Amino acid sequence: MPTIKSIDAKTAKEWLNKNEAILIDVREPKEYSEMHIAGAKLIPLGTIEKEKLLELGHKKFIIHCHLGKRGEVACNKLLMSDPNLDVYNLEGGISAWEKAGFKVI
Repeated sequence: MPTIKSIDAKTAKEWLNKNEAILIDVREPKEYSEMHIAGAKLIPLGTIEKEKLLELGHKKFIIHCHLGKRGEVACNKLLMSDPNLDVYNLEGGISAWEKAGFKVI
C-alpha cells in the first residue's frame, strides 16, 4: 500500500497562492454546491482517476473532502494507479480549512 502524504490547511493555502498546486474536492455535487473552497475542482470520489487529474495540469494535487477520510481513500486509489503522482490529502478536509480562517463559498 502506498504512503499517503498529508498537508495542513496553511501549507495548502501557500501552495495554491503560489500556483504550485491544484485543489481537488472529492465530495458529492450536493455537498460542493452547499459549500466549497474557491477554485477547487469537483471530482467525486467514485469517479476520480489519474487521467482526470492530468487533464488539469502537472502540479501538486491537493485532495480534500469534508473531514479527510474520503480524501485519504482518493489518494490511495490514485497512488495505486500511479505511485509517482504528487498527491496530498488535506488534513481535516474543508472543515480544517474553514477552522484555519480561510474562506469558503
